[in-house]
Amino acid sequence: MWNRLKNLVLGVAILAACAAAAFTVASDMPWNRHSMPRNPVPSAVRNDAELTVTLPNYFTSGMVLQRGKPLAVKGKASVQSTLTITITDGKHTSSRTMRTAENGDFVADLQSLPAQLQPYSLNISSHGTTVAHIDKVYVGDVFLAAGQSNMEVNYDKYYRDDDDAKANMGSALTRKDLPQTISDRQVHFIVTAARTTNETVSTDMDLPLREYCTDHWLTATGDDSDYLGYLPQFFAQHLREESPNIPIGIIQTAWGGTDIKPHMQGGAIFEHHIQPLTGLHIGGILWYQGEDDAQTNDRALAYLSRFAALIGQYRAVFDEKDLPFLYVQLARNSGAPYTPVIRQAQADALSMAEETKHLAMTVSIDTDKGTSAVIHPLGKDILAKRMADQWQAMRQGKTVPESPIAVEAVAKNGDKSRILVSFKTGTGDGLAARDPDFSKNATAGSLSSATDESVQGFEAAGSDGKFVEAKAVINADGRSLTISADGIDDIRQVRYQWTGTPTQRPFLYNDSGLPASPFTLSVERHLLGPDD
Repeated sequence: MWNRLKNLVLGVAILAACAAAAFTVASDMPWNRHSMPRNPVPSAVRNDAELTVTLPNYFTSGMVLQRGKPLAVKGKASVQSTLTITITDGKHTSSRTMRTAENGDFVADLQSLPAQLQPYSLNISSHGTTVAHIDKVYVGDVFLAAGQSNMEVNYDKYYRDDDDAKANMGSALTRKDLPQTISDRQVHFIVTAARTTNETVSTDMDLPLREYCTDHWLTATGDDSDYLGYLPQFFAQHLREESPNIPIGIIQTAWGGTDIKPHMQGGAIFEHHIQPLTGLHIGGILWYQGEDDAQTNDRALAYLSRFAALIGQYRAVFDEKDLPFLYVQLARNSGAPYTPVIRQAQADALSMAEETKHLAMTVSIDTDKGTSAVIHPLGKDILAKRMADQWQAMRQGKTVPESPIAVEAVAKNGDKSRILVSFKTGTGDGLAARDPDFSKNATAGSLSSATDESVQGFEAAGSDGKFVEAKAVINADGRSLTISADGIDDIRQVRYQWTGTPTQRPFLYNDSGLPASPFTLSVERHLLGPDD
C-alpha cells in the first residue's frame, strides 16, 4: 500500500515537472501568440533616445497656419512610433495622439484654433518626452505667391544692385519712384530660391529656401521687407487693414523668367517648390505669370489648356478643389508679340478651369502708372488692392468684383453690319467710358475719371480677316455694346485693345470701376437665323 502511494506521488511530481517544462518551452516559442492579433502593430518605441522627428524645413519659428481649417502638421519620425502633437498658447489647446506610418511618416490635422496676434507653440512628444518643438506658430491667413518675375519682383533682387536697377527700370522710372515697402510684424513670409535643390534640402518635404529664411520665417519689417515681392506684401497689407487682428503668412515660390510648363505637375518647379507643401492648408493662391509664354506662338496657343490644368493641380496639392485662385492678366508691354493671345487665354480660363468657383482674374492694363516700357511696371499696389477685394468677397460669401468679360458677339436684329457684344453675367453692369490715370501719382482709389468721349480701342473684320478701326456704342441697358465699322457690311470678328500696349483711350469700365478685359470674338453665325 505504501509503495503504491509513493509511486503515485512520484508520478504526479514527474507529470507536474514535465508540464512546467513544456509550458516554459511553449511560452518561448514564436508561434505561441494566442493573446495577440495575427498581424501585430509594432509597439511604440519606449527608448526615446532612439527617436528623432524631422519636420519640413519651412516648419520654423514664425510660421503661420491657416485659420478656419484643420491645423496641418507633418513630418517624419526615425522609427514607427506614437506621437502626441500639441498646439497651445496656454489658454487654447489643440492636441492629437497618433501612430506614424511604418516608415515614420505622419500628417496630422489638428482641430482649428482661434486666429490671433499672439503666437502659439507647437510641441511633439513621445511618451512624455519632447522630440520636436517650435516656439512661435501663428494662426491666421496663409497664401502661396507663385508665378514668375512680376510676382517675385522685390527691392533686394531687382533694384538694390545698380546694374539690376538699371536693367529693371530703364528710363521709365528711378529708385525714387519705387513703392515704399510695408512695415508690419504680423506679416510673416518665406521665399524659395531659383533652384530645384541646394544644401539645405535633405528630404522631399523641404523647400529650396533662400539663405535668409532658413532658420525662421521673416517679418515684413525693416530691411527684411526688401526680400518679399511687392505684390504679395501689398496684398497682405490690404488684408491687415481690413482685419488687423489676423496675421498673414506668405509662401513665395515665384521664379522669374519661367514659362508655365515647369510650374505644372511633373515640372521641376512644381516638384521642388509646390509639391513639398502637400498636406498643408492655406487661404488661397496668388498667381502672376505668362510673360515668357507670350514670346512664341506655340506656347501662347497652348497656354489656355496648360493654365486651366495648372489651376486644378495647385488646388489638389492643398486638397481643396475650390481653393481661392487669384491671378493677374498680363500688363501693358510691347516686348512680347503674343501678349494679346495670353490675355485671351487668361480670360478664357475663368470658364475653362475644372472648377470655376473662387476663381478670379485681375485686369492690369490700366495699372502701370505710365511705366509700360518695362517688363516690371509700377502699380503692384493697385493690383494688390483688387486681388484683396476679390479674396475678401470670396471669404465673406459676397459677389466677387470682376472686370467686364466679353463672352458673345451676334448680329444685332439680323443686321450683320452691327454686332451686339455681351458680357459675362454680372461683370458688364454699368458700362462706361473712363480715362485711366497713367501718372505715377495714380492710386487704387483714384485710377480713372469719367469722360463724355466714346470708348476707343475696338476693331472689326469682315470675311477677308482684315481688321479696321470700329465704333463702339454702349447700349441703353448699360450692359452691352453695339459695334460697327465703316465699309464692312458683314462683320465676322470683333476685338478690343488687341495690342501689347493698349493706348487708345478712353477704356471701357463697369460700375465697380474695373476695366474690361481685352478680347477677340468671332461673330456667332449660327444665331443669325435661317436666311443667313
